[in-house]
Amino acid sequence: MAKSGTVVSSSGWSHEPSSVMKPALYYLALIAVIDRRLDELHEDVGELPEQVHRARLAVEHHQALVTETRSIIEEIRAFRARAHVTIQELRDREQRLSEQQFRVRNNREFDALTREIQTVRAERERVEQELRNSVTKLENLEAILQRQEEELARAQQELAELEHALQLLSSDQNEELMQLQQWRQRLSEKLRGELLAEYERIRTFHPDALVPVRRESCSGCYNRITPQRLVEIRMHRDRIFRCEHCGRILYPEERLPELEEVAEAIA
Repeated sequence: MAKSGTVVSSSGWSHEPSSVMKPALYYLALIAVIDRRLDELHEDVGELPEQVHRARLAVEHHQALVTETRSIIEEIRAFRARAHVTIQELRDREQRLSEQQFRVRNNREFDALTREIQTVRAERERVEQELRNSVTKLENLEAILQRQEEELARAQQELAELEHALQLLSSDQNEELMQLQQWRQRLSEKLRGELLAEYERIRTFHPDALVPVRRESCSGCYNRITPQRLVEIRMHRDRIFRCEHCGRILYPEERLPELEEVAEAIA
């Protein structure tokens, strides 16, 4: 059964009713309980978001390679199509020039046609050689493209699986995350801004910024607390005490049951 002043429903825990005011430490402790659960949810997600990010980069990388190779293949195919036409045009021109040689009137014209024929023939042979070389290039690139497309398909499959896993996990957690964040916001409004800021600052060093006193020791660093300090913690419930060793905020041991019940309710 819930302690007086704390509401626990079938859907989870609800914040302290406004008609019942407790020390700031109590509300801060409830925030710590919520933060612990939020940390657990984030740990459940783990490295999935980063894995999804890396998988997306991998897909983009493989897609870029495939796109580049396809572009080169298309250029070679376009060249081959043009080359066949060019070669035929050069052959026709060479044939016409050869026929003109039989109609020349002097050696000067004959030599000029001979030089032009040689130029056309050299150009035709160059294009023919490039056309032959393009066959090997095309075969190699098509083999490379096949491998790249297979690698892209594997990368896309891996990304789809990771995104699906993240989506399932996120959908399961979304409702709880939103509820916890709402509770945390309502509790934060009950605290002084500087106290909440100090708590957040400690959390940058210690995720468990607020810890209970157990067996006269800080349960964060396990260093013993002096008897005088223990008395002060028990007597002054409206004050905030920090561990002199690790700096964590301390919560009285005798007040743990009410927090443990809340922790069980929201777990």
